[in-house]
Amino acid sequence: MGRAASVGPRMADEFDAIVVGAGMAGCAAAIRLAQGGANVLLLERGSAAGAKNLSGGILWGHDLDAILPNWWREMPLERHIVRKRFGLLTGERSASFDFEDGDWKKEPYVAHSVLRARTDAWLAQQAEAAGATVVPGVPVERLLWEGSRVRGVVQEGETMTAPVTIVADGTNSRVSLGTPIRPASRLSGEATELGIKEVYRLDPSVIEDRFQVGPGEGHAEEWVTGLFPSGVLGGGFLYTNRDTISLGLIVNIASLYGKGVYSQELVERFKLHPTIANRLKGAELVEYGAKLISSGWASRPSAFHGEGWMVAGDAAGFVFSNGLVIQGMNYAVRSGIAAAETALEARLSKEASSARLAAYDRRLERSGILADFRDFERMDEVKWNPRYYTAYPKFATDLLHAMMTETGAPKQPLRRLVRKAQKAAGLSTLQLVRDGIDVVRDV
Repeated sequence: MGRAASVGPRMADEFDAIVVGAGMAGCAAAIRLAQGGANVLLLERGSAAGAKNLSGGILWGHDLDAILPNWWREMPLERHIVRKRFGLLTGERSASFDFEDGDWKKEPYVAHSVLRARTDAWLAQQAEAAGATVVPGVPVERLLWEGSRVRGVVQEGETMTAPVTIVADGTNSRVSLGTPIRPASRLSGEATELGIKEVYRLDPSVIEDRFQVGPGEGHAEEWVTGLFPSGVLGGGFLYTNRDTISLGLIVNIASLYGKGVYSQELVERFKLHPTIANRLKGAELVEYGAKLISSGWASRPSAFHGEGWMVAGDAAGFVFSNGLVIQGMNYAVRSGIAAAETALEARLSKEASSARLAAYDRRLERSGILADFRDFERMDEVKWNPRYYTAYPKFATDLLHAMMTETGAPKQPLRRLVRKAQKAAGLSTLQLVRDGIDVVRDV
């Protein structure tokens, strides 16, 4: 790849488009723009594409097919996921169920575990091969505003200009905060979540034996963690890579305020739970970190396009999480391609007004992105209901314990066991009904 020094003084409009951020959204946009013949500049703050990403996640779907038909054979993926586990944790108890689908085991595979340092670097290479100018190590200071129009970017006093700028620099979008794109000067606790992750090295054969998967196959888990003190709300995750296990938490930031609880304490509680500790036997910690995650619709910018600009991926709030499913990379790729195709149309028309770039919103609508987030607008409100992280894990594990443990005492009918578990968990029947309605309606 190029170096920041290769970007010298630029004449106005020398580039057809500038993309800020070489994550999934930015790389997808740059690839599509270059394939369409545009002179595109892709800028990345990290020392290399993927360098500042927190390891990886699960890449769902085949949105990359539109620009890289053989990506799933060529990209440095970890494992294709063949099983999802969802469960509840309390004290030393756990309850979970598995979902396996034969279709997930068939090529081209529906989901893959990835390490973003590898996949993003590969995508940036594809952008460069397609003809994009890829420059890492450039911490863009700000967008170049001329009135209400964005004309490019500014870095160390140097301006790089283009008719269209695509902002794809992640949840904590440095270049859009405090601008008309996102007028607030800082992110709110309601609009973001805290992701904490640790990566443990383990021999591939041990991973396959421990998680009962074949070579190349992967296993993923998501947990509601009724483990934390003082009303801190969070869910845990775990998934297998080629020779590592990724493990961590997604925590409601607002629930941390004023609690005197450190994030690392929460991770320790999670990974020391007997169910999780068994997954990590003999594993070596090789990486850890934390990052902000978009909280869906609540974290969206004031608009997705304007005069000379569009916002894609995490910077646009396109992260979906309902407790059972966490998806963001697919939306990043899809929105990045949609932004690129809109920019290509603007290039042909030689006009990048807000009215012209409104085609981006129409593409987001047709692709299903806006419909997904609009239809699940109340999802965060439901997902972070405190009872799901306190009362319900206790209710479920207490009830299962009573049903499945033989003590020699007279057996009780199920209705009595349910009432007893409800009382111990502090759950009324009315709350059960209302929460059930909320889940069916909004999740």
